[in-house]
Amino acid sequence: MATPPRPPAHWQAAQWVLVTLAAVFAGLSLIRAAITADLLTLPSGDVIDVLSIAGPLALFAAFLTWSNVTKRVIDAHSIAAATVRHWAIGAGALLLFLSYLLPVKTPTAFHVVRAAAAILLGIGALITHGRATRRLAEPSTPADQNDATGTGTAPQWVDEARPGQVGSQPARLALDIETQPEDWNASLWDPEVQQDIERRRRQQAPPA
Repeated sequence: MATPPRPPAHWQAAQWVLVTLAAVFAGLSLIRAAITADLLTLPSGDVIDVLSIAGPLALFAAFLTWSNVTKRVIDAHSIAAATVRHWAIGAGALLLFLSYLLPVKTPTAFHVVRAAAAILLGIGALITHGRATRRLAEPSTPADQNDATGTGTAPQWVDEARPGQVGSQPARLALDIETQPEDWNASLWDPEVQQDIERRRRQQAPPA
């Protein structure tokens, strides 16, 4: 029994970097939402401001890296992307985009929506990664014994007399049959033709 392929180490690292940054970004956004809603007061906001600028850039870079690595892994093992992708990834990306369309007068909602988008991205990445890992662990389906090429279709007969030409076995056998001179003598296989030949011969024969 063949050993299932193990997930690449760099793919695992890219996943955990993405999930970690998504969690940090979500927590940072919730802190910003609490500050704008006057629910939380920090002695200095410089660190929060710097993280608010670097956080989205780092999250975008991590998501792009994880997406490219995931695509290469599933393509290398002939796994359809639709079978492993989760809707939370698309929903998170959409929410993150829509958050920038919110009015300036609603900063609290802006940060809350960004936190929700980051959480969805992290959850979607975990589910997608888990689905792909399970697909990698599944044993491959053996090829049909009647399928010598492994393409799922039965092989066609090849005419050995003409390499590269594809045909059927009966057709090749028919070409190998040699014709005989008697095959063109209609009198041997058609009685009516034989009778007509005899009648014409009697008519052309001179009277005795």
